[in-house]
Amino acid sequence: MSGTRLAPAFRAQVYKVVRAIPAGRVMTYGQIAALIPPPPGVDLPGYEHVKARWVGYAMAGCPEEIPWQRVVNARGQISLRRGEGPEVQRLLLMDEGVVVGEDGRIDLARHTWEPEQEWYTAHPDLLPPASNPPLGGMDRA
Repeated sequence: MSGTRLAPAFRAQVYKVVRAIPAGRVMTYGQIAALIPPPPGVDLPGYEHVKARWVGYAMAGCPEEIPWQRVVNARGQISLRRGEGPEVQRLLLMDEGVVVGEDGRIDLARHTWEPEQEWYTAHPDLLPPASNPPLGGMDRA
């Protein structure tokens, strides 16, 4: 499924999560994907392999008011955004207090946002922590 064909409901859930990431924190594509239930009718084993990529597709076309800079890859590295180089993301993150190494890496143990249980209670359409694997090694994107 390409980024242009993602279901609007999936995109909306991605943007809901990204809007909630506080300044000075980040999440990976896979961490975001793990919070979103599989869309109806999707092949579940196949979805497990592409869900982080789908988040990437949604982020590639996100509206400007979405804090896109707070989403990084599984290695904690800055990802390219169409039309903007990695330096823009680096500067935006550094302005928020995120330490970005010269190699573009972010210490995920230090800067990853983990929603509190109350946040999940307020967002019943997303998967609670008990349904998710630990944040450390859940994505490949």
